[in-house]
Amino acid sequence: MRQVIAASVISKVAAQQSGQTPPTGATSTGKPRLNNDRRAADRAGVERAVFDRHPVRVALPVGRERLITLPGPAALHVPHDLDAVARIEAIDRTIYVTALVPFAQIRIVAELIDGGQQIPLDLVAGPQAAQASAELEVFVARTRSDEPALSAAGSAPADSAPPAADMVELTRFASRMLYAPARLATAQPGIQQVQVGQQPVSGLLRGARVLAVPMGQWRSAGLYVTAVRLTNQSALPLELQLEQLRGRWLAATAQHGRLGAAGSQTDTTAVYLTCERAFESCL
Repeated sequence: MRQVIAASVISKVAAQQSGQTPPTGATSTGKPRLNNDRRAADRAGVERAVFDRHPVRVALPVGRERLITLPGPAALHVPHDLDAVARIEAIDRTIYVTALVPFAQIRIVAELIDGGQQIPLDLVAGPQAAQASAELEVFVARTRSDEPALSAAGSAPADSAPPAADMVELTRFASRMLYAPARLATAQPGIQQVQVGQQPVSGLLRGARVLAVPMGQWRSAGLYVTAVRLTNQSALPLELQLEQLRGRWLAATAQHGRLGAAGSQTDTTAVYLTCERAFESCL
C-alpha cells in the first residue's frame, strides 16, 4: 500500500497499490533535450538530474535534510511505512526529505499536478551519501516532437494562473487533506501549503479543557486556513462553542460539533480557522 502526500500535505492517508505502471516519459522520436529552465539552475551546490523514463536516484545522507525540486507542484505516492525510516514533506514544487536511518532503495512517485506526469524517485540512504549536495533539481527531458505543443503553450496569455479559492473551497480542501480517501486527497492548483508550528496552543478554546495542536496550513491568494486538532481532556462530553475561540478569524468550521469524553473514540476532531494572515498572526 502507498500513502499520498499532496503538495505538501500534512495528512498521511493510505493510497494506491504499489504496482505503479511505468511513467510516461519523452517519446523515442528525436534526441531528448532539456527545457530552457535548466540554465537557470546552473548554480553551486545543486545537483541536477534529467528524468527520461528511467527512475531518478536520490542519495540521502542520514540525519541531514535534502531538497528535491521538481518541475512543478506535485502529489507524492509513498509507501505507507516510509515514515519509519524517513521524514518527508512536499510544499509547492519542493520535496523536503530527511533519512532517519540508513536504508536500501525505496521508490516514491511524484505526480505533477499540471498534466499528471509521474516521476519515480528511488531513495537510498547511507554513509555513501554523506557528500550529497543540499538540493537535487529534477528536469523532464523532451524531444523535438514536443516543440509544436510547447510553442503553442508559450504563446498563451500570461494571466492563465489558476483562480484563487474562496473561504469555503479552502476549508473543504483542508478537510480533504485530513479526512478524505487517498483518491480525493490531492493537491489543487491555486492552493499552496504553508508551514505552521505544531506546538500545542494554550487556551485556544476558552472555558474548555481541550488540547489544541495545529496540523497544517494552506493559503490561496490572501486567505489562510489552518487545521487544528482538538482533543477533549475532560471526563465529560463537550459541545464545541466556536464563538469561544481565541483569535481574529474570518471563519471557523468544525469537522464535528461534539467531542466525546477523554479517552473515547470520539474525543478528537479538527477545526478549520480562516484568516487573512498566517495562523500565529491571527491568535
